[in-house]
Amino acid sequence: MGWQIIAAAVAGYLALLGRSAWKQGEFRQFLRSLAIVAILCALLAGTVAVAMMLDRP
Repeated sequence: MGWQIIAAAVAGYLALLGRSAWKQGEFRQFLRSLAIVAILCALLAGTVAVAMMLDRP
């Protein structure tokens, strides 16, 4: 249950950040930054997954 609370808090925080960016007219920049972070997280997860697969006996 702890992960669901953390995910809900992160989603709420991102929604507030998006709302603020929208009001300031910077929503495109917010989305671009969010996409960059998502891509970096995916690359890190992929690297870890490959390392785990290569470490199998």
